[in-house]
Amino acid sequence: MKKTMFLLLFVLTSLFVRAQEQPTAYAVYDEFDLWNFSKGDTAYIFADIAYIRSNASTNATLIDSITAGNSVVIASEGYNGNTIRGFHAPWYKITYIKNNVEKEGFIWLGLLALNSIQNEDGEQFIYGFKKFKPSTEYAAAYYEAQIKVFNKEKNCIARADYQADVNDQLGTETKILPAMGLKNIKNIHRSAFLSESCGVSTQYYYFAWNGHELIHFPNKMTVSDAGVFYHDETILFPSEHLGDQNMIIKRIIEGENTSEDMEDPKYQETKSQINYIWDGTTLSEIMEMR
Repeated sequence: MKKTMFLLLFVLTSLFVRAQEQPTAYAVYDEFDLWNFSKGDTAYIFADIAYIRSNASTNATLIDSITAGNSVVIASEGYNGNTIRGFHAPWYKITYIKNNVEKEGFIWLGLLALNSIQNEDGEQFIYGFKKFKPSTEYAAAYYEAQIKVFNKEKNCIARADYQADVNDQLGTETKILPAMGLKNIKNIHRSAFLSESCGVSTQYYYFAWNGHELIHFPNKMTVSDAGVFYHDETILFPSEHLGDQNMIIKRIIEGENTSEDMEDPKYQETKSQINYIWDGTTLSEIMEMR
């Protein structure tokens, strides 16, 4: 009798633990996120090591790990959500190939790259968030972001950190530009955080790639609030401005509505320009004497 009761207690305890590890239903995550993944999309691991779990929770069993640059396939909609590294994101079920075996599990979205693109040499550029830094009395909130470059063998051959001023943008896109007339440059990688909302900026981040190092080039941004103001920045490379082949130009136009009639705004424009010199290895801002 005691043995029977012991076995019954063991089974019930096992079922209880298993039920805790494997919830019968997931809460669908319907909040917006910058990744915008759908079922069937290919995504890339951003974290140096991404842990795969048995369910959509940090409390679920850790079943595997995948290193940065490897691809996975999104196999579900977003579930639940956890705040890790300072920002909130959902979990996704994924499938992937490891050691020639197809596997599956759950991954927290923040461990995946926001976007990925390859240049003509097959080098892969990915970028993502390392951590969210909340606002302080002295500084606005921002993400600690990073861009990584991988060769064809999936080895990370370069990386660079930057501050991404991301807040309420709608999505992200990536583009590989040619050298744009600059010497000793293979490509220029541009990532963008996009907005169509009043008062929310679209941010662009540029990195030059010389084959072994990422060089942070000037950023640009655009923002407007209908009937109130606008701010627009343009980056011109040598192949675009057709001037000094070592110069990068950043033009800034700001407009402020001076009319009380919001339906018929009259903008007072202010224009300015920042010039940079590229010497083949280093980018320097030209300081003008006033």
